Amino acid sequence: MKTFAKHVLVCTSEKSGHCAEKGGLELLQAFRHEVSRRNLGEEIYVTKTGCTSQHHCGPAVIIYPDGVWYKEVKPSDVPEIIESHLLGGKIVARLHNKEIGLKPTYL
Repeated sequence: MKTFAKHVLVCTSEKSGHCAEKGGLELLQAFRHEVSRRNLGEEIYVTKTGCTSQHHCGPAVIIYPDGVWYKEVKPSDVPEIIESHLLGGKIVARLHNKEIGLKPTYL
């Protein structure tokens, strides 16, 4: 069984006004390209996802197992998310969607 340290889900919902129209497909490709360029494919898995109900602030990106949601992400933000969050463990505050996410398991 193959396992990854992080799973990046990029919303690519193609409904009118949703994440695909706001650049979700280009964002997915940017994540895949940057993960490949940095040879991180064994550690970071990038997939598309359907609607996350966050299209009002999309494109949305979800990082698991962290349960962190990002909003209004652009392809130019991808290197920072990879470097800061995925490799460094520090959430990119300016993109963090604090209105949604996972509850800490210790509550």
